Amino acid sequence: MKKYLLFLCLLCCATVRGNTLTSIRDSLQESLNKATEEQARLEILTNLMDLSQQEKIVYYAKQLLDEATRANEQYYKEAALTELMRYYVNRDIKDSTDYYLDITNKELTGEAKESLVNFIRTIQDTRIIYYTQGEERKQLIKENLLKLESNQKLSPYEKMSANYLLGMALANNVLTDFPKEDFKQVSDYFINVINAAAKRPLRYSYHLQPNSYYILCNFSLDLEQRTKYAIQYLTILQDYAKTKEMKKRPYAVNKRHLLNAYSSLANGSQYIGKDMATSYYHKFLSILQKYPEEANVTADYELYYTSANYYQTIGNYKKHIDYCDSMIAFLKKAHYEDNIIDYVEKKISAYDSLKMYKEAYNCYKDYTVLLDTLHQQQLAKKLDNLEIQKEVNKLLIEKKELELKLEKSKSIGYSLLALFLFALSITIYISFRLGKMKSLYKKLQESNEQVIIASEKAQESERMKNAFIKNMCHEVRTPLNAINGFSELIANENTDSNEKKAFSKIIYQNCHNLTVMMNNVLEIAQLDSSKDQIELESIQLHALCFQEMENLKKLQEKVGIEYILEGSKENDTILTNPTYLSVLIAHLLNNANKFTKEGRITLAYQLNHNNHTAIISVTDTGCGIAPDKQEWIFERFTKGDDFVPGSGLGLYLCRMIAQRLNGDIHVDSDYTKGARFILILPICE
Repeated sequence: MKKYLLFLCLLCCATVRGNTLTSIRDSLQESLNKATEEQARLEILTNLMDLSQQEKIVYYAKQLLDEATRANEQYYKEAALTELMRYYVNRDIKDSTDYYLDITNKELTGEAKESLVNFIRTIQDTRIIYYTQGEERKQLIKENLLKLESNQKLSPYEKMSANYLLGMALANNVLTDFPKEDFKQVSDYFINVINAAAKRPLRYSYHLQPNSYYILCNFSLDLEQRTKYAIQYLTILQDYAKTKEMKKRPYAVNKRHLLNAYSSLANGSQYIGKDMATSYYHKFLSILQKYPEEANVTADYELYYTSANYYQTIGNYKKHIDYCDSMIAFLKKAHYEDNIIDYVEKKISAYDSLKMYKEAYNCYKDYTVLLDTLHQQQLAKKLDNLEIQKEVNKLLIEKKELELKLEKSKSIGYSLLALFLFALSITIYISFRLGKMKSLYKKLQESNEQVIIASEKAQESERMKNAFIKNMCHEVRTPLNAINGFSELIANENTDSNEKKAFSKIIYQNCHNLTVMMNNVLEIAQLDSSKDQIELESIQLHALCFQEMENLKKLQEKVGIEYILEGSKENDTILTNPTYLSVLIAHLLNNANKFTKEGRITLAYQLNHNNHTAIISVTDTGCGIAPDKQEWIFERFTKGDDFVPGSGLGLYLCRMIAQRLNGDIHVDSDYTKGARFILILPICE
């Protein structure tokens, strides 16, 4: 009976509060009509905005923005823009949100602008993660993972945004590669949000913190840790309310977050003491009575949930049972039958603590029916063995017969109940063991497959290593033989000067080839062993490409091949590593020259400053690359033609360099008149 009186009190308080707020709004509106001073009008409009709901927020926020803009008061412009963009982004009205984002960038300055723009864009991206499907969501998650994993120098607000979005994605089961039952990574992301926020003033870093603490309180499986998060949750809310700006806005306090914090603390008597937990519980009730519309689900749900947990933790099992009954009735009405079993189980435990064994027994009968239903669903998914399924069905029939007998005779009821529990335990044990065996068998299969794959990779690696050693021996011996032979001819006094000049050029070319080959091996070893970030500097892309084309023509120019450089000299400055980029382009040009007998070789580049990318391509009219080998040729020790000189490391080195420069290289499969390699790099302007 008491809980129904409490509901009536809640309704009455809500009505009284509605009348009180209407009276306050009318009083403020009257004061606004009379006010003439700018500061007074700005404060009154801010309070009217904080007291309003739905479209009325927009009405007062627009007035506040106009007057704050005329008075050039940054804080009030920030307050108005925050509420306007919250309103539009929560209703997915993108054009209006973008309109006020543009105004924010124009009207606000410094950290006020940075924090607000970052917050609104984070909320926009969070809606994409929660409410959309497809490539846009995947790309958004990928971008934020890359931000955190690539050791970029991010501002605290960028770190907060990236961690918050990934935490929300994981909490919403978007990152499906992560085990759902392990919540540690979820907590880590939101702890990172809070740590990054701690480095900035609370006025600007507050936006994402309350939701982060709320999720930490819900995802933490350890009650002590959950209580610690709840204390921090309440502290941040109280500290924010004490800031100079918020002291002028008594109606802007977020009651929903206060309800969440007090609810969590009311259940922490084991760690903060019964008196403190009771104090927080009464504060929770007080706010819920005054602001029932601020509840996360409904006021009834919040009351039943918090009260049931509170009375359980302080040991008042009678009231705990009453609120469990209320929650069960609520869940039935809302068609959330799957959650009812938890509260039935809590009732059994409470009756047992009160030594009300009859009531516990009657409740246990309901529990067995619910548990039976739940187990049937689980067994239907897990059991493949028909004999086990037949035994389960037989046990279910026996259970129903036992339940009928239990109603006829209380004296033999306990015996039959014990028998049923024993049979049910065996069934659960069998299903558990079967599931465990299936899981172990699956892991064994996966382990065997991994061993096979690892063995094949090891064999392939050994084969390629042996082939590489043989090939390198051959590739080194060939230029050394040429160097030795022509050196002897030059030393011969009978050799004329023209021949010596030609022989010197051959020696120089072979020395150059040998040097390039050794440099390739050294570069690959250095890139493999070092994970340090490559140093970048500003370069003129045209000059670099021109130099590499001239080097090719100087050393390896062929008759019948036209060497072409395409690209504009204007605005061609990019930020990259010139040494590695030169090595990469030189390899692509040498590769094209090696496989082209006649026609042309074209080195082209194009800069897209809007997308911050540079596209460099090397195109030839040679023999081309088979479609099935267009990825294979980028592997270590591979050669497209075993009869053409080369170590099989050039294109592998090219891909390593491209990846270390945060770029990508691939073969253009649409080009069929030879081969075309395309390199895409971020230009880092």
